Amino acid sequence: MSPEVYKLIHLAGIFMVFMSIGGLALHALNGGTKESNGARRLVSITYGVGLLLILLGGFGWLGAAGVMAAGMPGWTWAKLGIWLAVGALLALPTVKPELSRIAWIAAPILGILGAWLARTKPF
Repeated sequence: MSPEVYKLIHLAGIFMVFMSIGGLALHALNGGTKESNGARRLVSITYGVGLLLILLGGFGWLGAAGVMAAGMPGWTWAKLGIWLAVGALLALPTVKPELSRIAWIAAPILGILGAWLARTKPF
């Protein structure tokens, strides 16, 4: 596949993950609970599939573009750390609804940092 297809897969995953975080955080901020969330299963599936697509698209692009020929660059390790942090964000509104504001604020910050790393490749 071309690198552009992998980029689209990567972006689709990003959209799915951030939509899930926002939806669940907003539900919790409005006083919703785990038990009162009728879409919890849908949100969790969307989130998990999105995280998988992010990895598939990201590493697919790295391979198709030949970036991994000499090993993983430092910026890719940083993006992997961001992926892990984003992966943990859904737990905040679920386990501790009072931390939903942190998820609401942290998600776009992590997204912007990941985009900056991908565009600038600083290290």
